[in-house]
Amino acid sequence: MGFNMKWILVTIVACVLVAIILATSLAGKEKIVQFGYLPVVHGAPLYLALEEGYFEDAGIKVEATKFDAPNQIIDAFLQGQLDIGPPSIAAGITGIAETKNPGKLKIYALAGGNKENPTSTLFVALDSDISKIDELKGKKVGILGGTIQWRTIAREIFVQNGLDIDKDLVIVELAPGLQVQALASKQIDALLSLEPISTVVKEKGIGKILNPCPTEQMIAEPFYGGAGVISTKFLDENPELAKKVMEIMEKAITEINANPSLAKKYLPKYTSIDASIAPKVPDLVLKMYSDFNESDFEAIQKFYDLFEKYGVVDKPIEFKNFVYDPN
Repeated sequence: MGFNMKWILVTIVACVLVAIILATSLAGKEKIVQFGYLPVVHGAPLYLALEEGYFEDAGIKVEATKFDAPNQIIDAFLQGQLDIGPPSIAAGITGIAETKNPGKLKIYALAGGNKENPTSTLFVALDSDISKIDELKGKKVGILGGTIQWRTIAREIFVQNGLDIDKDLVIVELAPGLQVQALASKQIDALLSLEPISTVVKEKGIGKILNPCPTEQMIAEPFYGGAGVISTKFLDENPELAKKVMEIMEKAITEINANPSLAKKYLPKYTSIDASIAPKVPDLVLKMYSDFNESDFEAIQKFYDLFEKYGVVDKPIEFKNFVYDPN
């Protein structure tokens, strides 16, 4: 074999090795989709998709991070640490964040409840003699911590009952995992809870219902407390991947709407609810952007208007301006 032939072979081998190294490097840089979620029932579409292997079947790598406070998730979105979240992201905080940081976020889904299947309940201690909301004056009321959304919701609910949360009540902000124990141990006198906490309190006989559906009754119906959120950065940089992820979330939502019990078996893994109680959680109202109707727009806009009413934002939050639009 001549020198030239040897050199050609060496060159070929070197090129093959470079190609292998390059391919390995590129594979190592494969995009991992970063999900963030709150441990509440509104995250059911993500739980179902993860447990049923929908992402793996589509060849998509996913990391799902649990957060205990809604504002932490939104901060992570704004800092570029998250790509997408199931409809357990606080819809109100999303609206506030998008108004203050235009163009960063889009809402692709909504999750909430109605009076028949509420996602919030106002409880008092089991042995409490309080029978009306205005009798909570001077009492400690627990709400979801770390969120202007639930403080604003609580403000409106209590205003409608003649109470000022700054003067007449002591508001105690609590992570979801601490709420049941706080009511049971009487660290608080009342609890404005989200599902699945509400079902846990009822089924374990920890509290009695003061109002069975405060948000649906006094804020809007349906009440959409949760939103599916996707970052515009992720949409712009990974359009095909984002499209596939959205298709999976739509599939999960469609399946849950057809069979609400489908995802409930996975709630114990992702929330604080026991397996024996999970089937008793109320069914969600779940909507993808393509199914939003005029009533949905009116309901969420009514909710958003509270933030301007109470000075959280200095201009209206226009929901229609940041609804996801694939076109």
